[in-house]
Amino acid sequence: MTPTPPERSPLARLVLVMICLAIFGSIVAGAHYYAVDLPEQKVTVPENNIPMHAGCDICRSNCIGKTDYYNCMTECDLIC
Repeated sequence: MTPTPPERSPLARLVLVMICLAIFGSIVAGAHYYAVDLPEQKVTVPENNIPMHAGCDICRSNCIGKTDYYNCMTECDLIC
């Protein structure tokens, strides 16, 4: 008769299942990152298609002619 290999303990099976789930979760998270998150980060133009510096230019042009010109420009620098 050939000896049968000892059966794994329930704790060893649980550890093996947890490791497999961790590997599967890492693969799914990586695929989600490359498919969804990374392309979203590369978008530099806002959804309304106004360049980012346009808001600064509008703010600065609105300061021209105001009596508190320097305060207005300071606020624009905080926005930009």
